[in-house]
Amino acid sequence: MISSVRLRLTPVQSSEGASSGESPAASFRVDYAPDAFPPAGPGAALVSLFPQVRFQSLGRAWSGGFGGADAVIVSVDAAVPSDVERLSMALSQAERPDGVIVFLDNPTVETTRKLIRAGAADVLPAPITEPSFAASLERVLLRREVEPTGPSHDSLVVGVLKAGGGVGATVLVTQLAAVLADRGQRVCVVDFDVQFGCAAMYLDMQDALTLDDVLAAGQGLSEVSFATELAAHISGARVLAAPRQFMTLDAVSPEAVQALLAALRREFDVILMDMPSAWTAWSNRALSLADRIAVVSHLSVPHAHLMRRQLHTLSLQSLDQTPPLLICNRVGGDAPSGVSLKSVERAVGRSFDVVVPDDPKMIGEAINQGVALRTLKRGTKVERALSELAQMLVPQQAATATRTSRWGR
Repeated sequence: MISSVRLRLTPVQSSEGASSGESPAASFRVDYAPDAFPPAGPGAALVSLFPQVRFQSLGRAWSGGFGGADAVIVSVDAAVPSDVERLSMALSQAERPDGVIVFLDNPTVETTRKLIRAGAADVLPAPITEPSFAASLERVLLRREVEPTGPSHDSLVVGVLKAGGGVGATVLVTQLAAVLADRGQRVCVVDFDVQFGCAAMYLDMQDALTLDDVLAAGQGLSEVSFATELAAHISGARVLAAPRQFMTLDAVSPEAVQALLAALRREFDVILMDMPSAWTAWSNRALSLADRIAVVSHLSVPHAHLMRRQLHTLSLQSLDQTPPLLICNRVGGDAPSGVSLKSVERAVGRSFDVVVPDDPKMIGEAINQGVALRTLKRGTKVERALSELAQMLVPQQAATATRTSRWGR
């Protein structure tokens, strides 16, 4: 059976080994959880199929890290839902879940789909056959052999979270994109709010390419030239719109999100992600790939508590190594009586990084016309606050230097 498996990986030999006829040096490392194989580890027949691979026991359950490994083998029992849930969470937080092969005991279709949606490269039902495992491992390692080392240039991905409904996060995202574009940055807005997103509408771009249009590309997603495919707003910002029809939250996969962001990084300087209120495996992945996360609220007691909840969730998911930017929007005019900025900051436990004043007339006009605020009136308090936020994300001096080096302007 094993001899029927065709292996295409090219062993990497050291110069000494090549001249002396010794076995090729290991060029890949595969870690495995202790319950994935017998105590002695992978069988000799399997190891002989992969002379370029060093198999190494993790000695513990896998928690989502790779630590230099090219692939990880884990095992889980579908009859133990808590273990499946822990593994799904680890996959959703992992930098490269497509490097994880899962051995599944007591397999069910539901559990298999759950783990695949969480990003696993493959789920193999027990009992595992060596040919099926060898073919699966080869696919994972071939992907590692040819994958790019990173984005072609520095880029910034910003995830914008809402503390709750009605805080005006989408307005901030679209207007911030216009401010950054005005500074010469190549900006893309990605509306990940797949059920209620309206970023394209706020910019009067209802015919913009949508997220479901792009996801339909499947494995060809990385080949899409977004710099040409995405329509440009008059400000210069480009928009990947939310689906025109309601889309179920589980219709998006973490793997697709990762491929999409990798492709966007190659072509844009700043990617602004307007995130949904709901937490999913794929939204978690998007935030884990972000360079900065911003949380938007406004002055109300319920939203103060919701912001604390969001910050707590970010902490639980280890997404707060770089402290999130806290934005208080629409301060003034419509603020509920008796709710002050200081009281909300005390409730949240942190000061806001940016405070955006309320200007419903100007914002409403900008939305209705689908234009940047500066088109209507320059130097408004809202535009100044957005410029402050833009400066925090992309300092003017760095932006100028980057623009000159990339475009020769």
